[in-house]
Amino acid sequence: MSSIAGQSLFDSGPHRFALKPVGMLFVPPLFFDPIQTTTNVVTQLEVAMVQSGRLTAATAASVWAQVELIRAAAEAQLTGDLIDQHGVVWPGMTLLRFDPADQLDVGRVVSLAYEARYIRLA
Repeated sequence: MSSIAGQSLFDSGPHRFALKPVGMLFVPPLFFDPIQTTTNVVTQLEVAMVQSGRLTAATAASVWAQVELIRAAAEAQLTGDLIDQHGVVWPGMTLLRFDPADQLDVGRVVSLAYEARYIRLA
């Protein structure tokens, strides 16, 4: 089970997490200036995670109720410990964006694909 700030918003269906690039943001030689010969380090990258998966429920109304809870959390910039599906804790993460798919899929259950984005804000 995964959670953000103690809330299990995405556990109705399968999901996975991916760590985005980490390290430093840099400008390579010749990017802005034809006589620039060195790499310029700009700043440290923020830690970012992308969660992708499916929300599932018995009815379309139940899926949309889940979407509404997640939307409210993203708009409120829900912040806390992010615990991924393997139990790894990512402290101080903020749910900043929720991107649902454009349509529901109907089979044995009703489901909706999504991506959620978390960032450890500086």
